[in-house]
Amino acid sequence: MKYNNSGFAHLVLIMAVVVLAAVGGVGYMVLSKDSSETKQVDSTNAAAVAQESKAKIKNLGINLGTYDPATNMAGDIKFTKANFAGGMQMIFFEYGYEVPANSAGPAKRNPQPTFIVPLGTKVMSLVDGEVVDVPKLYSNDFSVHVQAPGSDLIFETEHVINAQVKKGDKVKAGQVIAEVSDYDARNYDGLGLLEIGILSPGNPPKHVCTFDYLDDSIKDDTLKNITALQKSWEEYRGDSTIYDESKVVIPGCLSRDPVEG
Repeated sequence: MKYNNSGFAHLVLIMAVVVLAAVGGVGYMVLSKDSSETKQVDSTNAAAVAQESKAKIKNLGINLGTYDPATNMAGDIKFTKANFAGGMQMIFFEYGYEVPANSAGPAKRNPQPTFIVPLGTKVMSLVDGEVVDVPKLYSNDFSVHVQAPGSDLIFETEHVINAQVKKGDKVKAGQVIAEVSDYDARNYDGLGLLEIGILSPGNPPKHVCTFDYLDDSIKDDTLKNITALQKSWEEYRGDSTIYDESKVVIPGCLSRDPVEG
């Protein structure tokens, strides 16, 4: 086979492109592997995977403190005697909680710990990182997705409005990024709900136990405050059966099994 000068140059160019593409592909795979925490996670290794994670939660998204009878508040959480719709009287829903079947669909496990808080409560970033998306939700409000450096995990704060950040912004844990929306407020006596979660990439992507990823700087206090919140809420409501402590694997999580959703 013969080539003139231009043909030979063209062939060399094609070969160079192929080589560069191959090298680039290898480089991409290496970079992806280095920056990814994607692993097969199940209940047996979830805690260990979380321990090794480069990304840690340094803020809970809202202020959570011990209950103060003088103000009827536990940090940002307001205590109320009002009945909530659907027979679910919790002020906080744990990860893995079995949501009963209802008109919206079949029974399912809760993929994101959920706090019931006053409308307009300021919502803060869970981690240091970059905003990778602010998607609009089915509920006509938003979620803020943040990724920490060196991690493929997506840290979510859902059912918010008035976002203070946009895709590409760098944020610090504890920085105000939005406020709680009025989604489902009719079912919670005028209170809103905030879902926080960690989405692990995969096919399909799945959520993991949020509180396994607490940074050491807030871990002990946060776990104690969650336990105290549940106990104080039961005492305030006069019902010691609202939460089942026997099912807890870590405060805030009833399971370490990954949950789709």
